[in-house]
Amino acid sequence: MATRHVADSASPSCFRSTFVLFVSLALLSACATKPATPDWVNGTSGKYSASHYLTGRGQAANADDARDRARADLAKVFAVAVVVESEDVQAYRSAGGGQYEAQVSRRINTRTEQLVRGIQIVDQWQDAETKPHYALAVLPRLQTANSLRQDIDRLDGATRTNIEQARRQDDILVKISAAHRALDAQLERTGYQKSLQIVDVTGRGIEPKWNTATLAADLNELLKRVRIAPRIIPGSAEGFDDVVRGAIAAAGFLAETGQNPDFVLEARLKLDDLGRMDGWYWQRGNLEVSVAEAANGRVRGSKSWAIKESARDHASAKRRALNSAESILRQELRGAILGFATSG
Repeated sequence: MATRHVADSASPSCFRSTFVLFVSLALLSACATKPATPDWVNGTSGKYSASHYLTGRGQAANADDARDRARADLAKVFAVAVVVESEDVQAYRSAGGGQYEAQVSRRINTRTEQLVRGIQIVDQWQDAETKPHYALAVLPRLQTANSLRQDIDRLDGATRTNIEQARRQDDILVKISAAHRALDAQLERTGYQKSLQIVDVTGRGIEPKWNTATLAADLNELLKRVRIAPRIIPGSAEGFDDVVRGAIAAAGFLAETGQNPDFVLEARLKLDDLGRMDGWYWQRGNLEVSVAEAANGRVRGSKSWAIKESARDHASAKRRALNSAESILRQELRGAILGFATSG
C-alpha cells in the first residue's frame, strides 16, 4: 500500500512537468520556424542603404504584381524629372523649336527608360499570416550616376564643338545649324542633369557651363538675319501663300518682301480631289519645299510631305488639307531648312 501511495502522489507532478516542457518546446519551435519580417518591408533596408541605392517597395496579392509595383515605385522619381524637363523644352518650343522639341524629348525619354530597365528586384517576402507578397527594387547610385555623367560629358563636348563651328563659319545656314545643334545638346543635357540630381546623393549633379536661354537667344538672332523670299509654284491650293509666309515667320526667319533676299523658298501644295467615298469627300496631295541661294540659284535642298484629308463636305475637306499643310510647315520647316545646311 505504501508503495502505491508514493507512485500515485508522484504522477500529477510528472504530468505537469512533461506538459510544461512540451508547450515550451512547441513555442520555441514556432519561434524558430516563423520567418522574421525583413527590415525594408516597414522601413529602410540595412543592406541597401539610401546612401548607395535608390529603392522602391511593392505590395500585392501575388509576387509578379509586387515586383512590378516595386519597380514602378522607384521609377516614379524619374517620371517626375521627365515632366519637369518637358516643361523646359516646351518653353523653348514656344519660340519655334518645332520638330526638334519632339526629338529632344524622345531622346530623354529613351535614356530614362534605359535607367528604369537597370532597376533590379533584390529581395521578396510573403507574410505567412496575412499572405500579401512584398518586393524590394533597387538602383545603384554610383553606377547610374557614372553613366549619366558620361552622357553629360558627351553632350557638353558636342555643345563646345558646335559653338566653335558656328563662330568660324561664314555660311549662314551652316552657322545656324551648328548653333541649333549646340542648343539641342544642352536641352538634352538638362534632362540628364535632372536625373543625375536624383541619383547623386548630394543632389547637385554637374552644373552646366552654358545657359540654354542664352543659346536660344543667340540662335534666334542668327535666324532673324536670314531673309527668305517665298515663291509659290502656280497651281498650288488657294490660300497657300499666306500659309508659307506664316511658316517662315514661325520658324524664326525673316520673310523677305523686297528685292534682296538671301534665299528663295519655292513651295507647292498640289491637291487632288478624290471625290465622295462612303459619305466623305477626300483630298489627297503633296506638299513640297525647296531652298535656293538667291545670288546664284544654287539649290540647298528640298523636302516633301504627303497629305490626305477628308470631311463631310467638299469645302471642309479642302480646308482641312490646307490646315494640315500649315501644321506640317510650322512644325518642320525650320528643321528642314537647317537640314539643307550642308546640301548642294
